[in-house]
Amino acid sequence: MDAYELLKSHRYADSIREYRRQLELNPDDWAAIAGLIKPLMAVGAYAETLPLLYRLDEHERESLPGHPGSKRDLACSYWCLDQWPAAMKLMRELVEGILDGSIEFGDLAGGVQQGLLLHYVGVTAKDKEAVAFSIGYLRRLSRKSSIDYWPGPLARYVLGEISFADVLAALSKQSDVGNPFEAALTDVLARRWLCVALFHDGLRHRVAGQEELCMGRMQECFGLENPFIEPEWYLARYEVERAANGVRWRADAPTDEQRGQRKGDPRGTARRRANLQTRN
Repeated sequence: MDAYELLKSHRYADSIREYRRQLELNPDDWAAIAGLIKPLMAVGAYAETLPLLYRLDEHERESLPGHPGSKRDLACSYWCLDQWPAAMKLMRELVEGILDGSIEFGDLAGGVQQGLLLHYVGVTAKDKEAVAFSIGYLRRLSRKSSIDYWPGPLARYVLGEISFADVLAALSKQSDVGNPFEAALTDVLARRWLCVALFHDGLRHRVAGQEELCMGRMQECFGLENPFIEPEWYLARYEVERAANGVRWRADAPTDEQRGQRKGDPRGTARRRANLQTRN
């Protein structure tokens, strides 16, 4: 089996070894670099992904002007290493890039996912300015015709314009499946989109002060087979593991201003790896 097939089979250690073997033969094999990032993230080795992501980010943006690069995955990795300010800065840059035209390639809805992720980090870090900025950005995108394309319906849900049932109906229609929960078991696209939908529905509950319902959705999101592409799956795992370790989000709790000054808790990374080894 090649490295990608090993990845799809959740044989992450074997996939990592095979991608590294390819990179020993050609250190500038960009497909292998992009490939290696996936199993590393799957085992929670976020610190190891950072230098690879920075290389890939530079390569992608130099190769194709207007490309967003790898900032989304960089932000996800920093967040999961408890370096929240670094993650928030990267997510803000992605949204600002869409607005000023320096980033020309977003999702089909015009860059909605960047706004949704900025909304998540803003809400969770209790950064009111980031939350307001993300809502204003999503409202601006909601006025465009492209908002009908996925994940546009999620923006309209966050803005209170439609229900979550409407979101699931749009998901079913656009991914051409019936029940998205059943389809997610075998259909990769349905699983990716359902993962994103469940995550942001969870966040909507957090905003409403319903943290138990929020964590229920995070559990559902993490319970899906890893779709590898969507950062929401990794962020849901982060939320679930923090809760399991006794770190629970509370609206009235003070924000930990030291998160951005830490380089990540190696014990937390070890716990994540142990959890995934058990899970696999």
